Amino acid sequence: MKKIFLSTLLILLGLFLRLGNVYAVNNMTCASSLLVDGETGKMLFEYNANEIKYPASLTKLMTAIVALEQNNLNDKMTVDDTTPFTIDGSHIALEPGEILTLSDLLHALLIPSANDAAEVIAINCSGSVEAFVKLMNEKALSLGMNNTHFTNPHGLHDPDHYSTATDLSKLAVYAYQNNIVRDIIKKQNYIISKTNIKLEDRYLNNTNRLLTGTGYGNQILIDGYYQDIKYTGATGMKNGYTPQAGSCLIGSAERNNMTLITIVLDGYINDVYLDTVRLMNYGFDNFEKIELIHENTYLENKVLTGNDNVTIPVIARSGLTTLIKKGSSDNVQRRIIYDDLTFPLESQSSIGKLIFVVDDNEIGSVELFTPIEIQSIATPSNKFDTKSTVRLLLVIFLILIVLIVLLRIYNKIRLYKIRKIRNKRKTGNN
Repeated sequence: MKKIFLSTLLILLGLFLRLGNVYAVNNMTCASSLLVDGETGKMLFEYNANEIKYPASLTKLMTAIVALEQNNLNDKMTVDDTTPFTIDGSHIALEPGEILTLSDLLHALLIPSANDAAEVIAINCSGSVEAFVKLMNEKALSLGMNNTHFTNPHGLHDPDHYSTATDLSKLAVYAYQNNIVRDIIKKQNYIISKTNIKLEDRYLNNTNRLLTGTGYGNQILIDGYYQDIKYTGATGMKNGYTPQAGSCLIGSAERNNMTLITIVLDGYINDVYLDTVRLMNYGFDNFEKIELIHENTYLENKVLTGNDNVTIPVIARSGLTTLIKKGSSDNVQRRIIYDDLTFPLESQSSIGKLIFVVDDNEIGSVELFTPIEIQSIATPSNKFDTKSTVRLLLVIFLILIVLIVLLRIYNKIRLYKIRKIRNKRKTGNN
């Protein structure tokens, strides 16, 4: 009896914890939030994720990406005469004429969130802030950030400087795939050595409390328990604040071979960490990583119907790994959709896609190809082809005329020879 009671109690406790976890993630404190797979960008949870918000210093992830795609880490950059005296907010006290490497400026940009570093990077990369911002907006569009517009490289408030949690997740996933960015954002501190102007080292400390746990009130209440803001497995990414944007945070963490990225916008200081940890816990507790298919996996032979049926092998071009709800791997189904093929068909040509679904919801897809070449395939038709028939009759008619002419010529020649032979016989008899 005692064993039955304990078993029942454990089942109810597990159910309670699971329901409590779902309840927590469905009661976000901040105005907008999103949880995605850090490798694929697949959405795992969202709350007002498409609402227009001010991104504050989350902007600096885009600044870093644009700078890195134009320059090398060791490139020297010179501080202009204006930035040190006009920039507001966080800074590292850059001085006119000071020379630093892009690497040092990126660390200042992403670790203590220095606004002066952002502006110096922009001016040195593109000649002006305006020209650099143009590149930022072009990059945003290329990433599918269609509800985003930047007006500066640091995120200080401007009514025309805005984004959404959905758009910022696309930037975050893209930035996380950059090895340099990923290396910088996980550092708790960094030292900029003395420069041509500054004769002492600068010590930079990361303002992202997921990594450090420092600051006022370093504990948060999660599901009735206090825990440190410093999160086990945290790897970055970027926090920000302006009075208009409120506190905001892009977080990243790795556990159990999974990478999760969170976006939390428009909240109070500790609330962005509260919601971030809720989202992270929900993701790691409720999802698992599975490999749906290997690269170059053979699927089937497709028969191309024609006068002569042609069979082609169908192969998945790439592998696919994704996150799915725990316990739902047995419900994954495959669906193959073929393209309308045109010929000639070259080797390695794409011929369709393989879609993976769970409960009629697509969870991923891969491109299909065939490794063989097909020049053409004759397709039978049930329709009467008038033009072809007329051409065939004309050809037959012409052939008959030629045969008749040749036959008449042959007969004339034959009659001529017969007459000639008869004439010779008559002459001989005389």
